[in-house]
Amino acid sequence: MKHHSTSNVLVQYLYGETSVLRKLEVENAIQEDQSINRSYETLRKGYKLLPKVSFYPSDDVLDAVVNYSKRPVLNYN
Repeated sequence: MKHHSTSNVLVQYLYGETSVLRKLEVENAIQEDQSINRSYETLRKGYKLLPKVSFYPSDDVLDAVVNYSKRPVLNYN
């Protein structure tokens, strides 16, 4: 996996934000390259220590967003 921002790619992989092709590329690199494997394991351990937080907007907030999206668009020329 020849990439300038290997750590960024590994973080994207951890969060499931990579394409299928990139996922396979990262998995191969983790198996083949000890340096990348060590970086991945360090990031994975840190990731596991992070609290798992989910935010869910209230129904009022969702209604406000939907109502806002229905408003006509103002064109400033």
